[in-house]
Amino acid sequence: MTPDLHPELDDLIFYSMGSPDAPEAAAVMDRVRAHLQQCADCRSQVEDIQADMIALSVPQTPPPAEAKERLFQAAGIYPPVNTGRLASIKTFPKPVSDASRGAATTRARRPNHGLIWGGWVAAVVLLFYAVHVRQANREMRHGLQMETPELHQSNAAAVRARDLLDLLTSPHARRVTLVSAHAQPEPEGDAVYLKERGSLVFTASNLAALPANKTYELWLIPANGAAPIPAGTFEPDAHGLASVLLPHLPAGIEVKAFGVTLENAGGSATPTLPILLAGG
Repeated sequence: MTPDLHPELDDLIFYSMGSPDAPEAAAVMDRVRAHLQQCADCRSQVEDIQADMIALSVPQTPPPAEAKERLFQAAGIYPPVNTGRLASIKTFPKPVSDASRGAATTRARRPNHGLIWGGWVAAVVLLFYAVHVRQANREMRHGLQMETPELHQSNAAAVRARDLLDLLTSPHARRVTLVSAHAQPEPEGDAVYLKERGSLVFTASNLAALPANKTYELWLIPANGAAPIPAGTFEPDAHGLASVLLPHLPAGIEVKAFGVTLENAGGSATPTLPILLAGG
């Protein structure tokens, strides 16, 4: 923490109140304590707050005017402004007897400390409440931060499911069945391709088991004569079934045909002959 990153006022008040047991609150205390070691301005502010609290803890002595002003500012309470209109109104006291005047003088000389300190107690309670509300807000934000990655994963899964549904139900998607180039009826595959989005779903059946360190690879053959584009590698299960779902392909490619080859594990940048499955 650098001297430029000053703690907020309620953190300084929280620090001045003591050391709470909650781990989150202890973390706040540690940050403020580390900052105070290098920031004279904040140390002075903490000393003022602690002095005000000490002054407010003595019920026999009225609080200093500076303590009252700082406490009101920390709690967000500001004294009403005298507009001058009420001050201009003159009042005339009623005639009173000597006995009544003496009683009134006696009452004036005895301020009601209970009323005075009732307001200060309410202000201190308000400060405690503000600090606890801030701590609850921090815990809530921490909980939301923990849930954010899960929300992102759910959103990504929802987007992928929507793209898959759009591809399979689009009337503009191209559907191609791939069959063995040398025998019938053996391995075959089906491709569903949407050029505008570059979306592709490929499924295959009756595929032969792969030799060691080998994989099948799917290819797009562009209509403009460009080099074949790899669309993903795949391995069949025990029943000869396999699929390639929504590989990363550029949009807008006009495809002449699709093909499947046998490649070394990890795939290849160019197809290796012969082409095992083809269709277009």
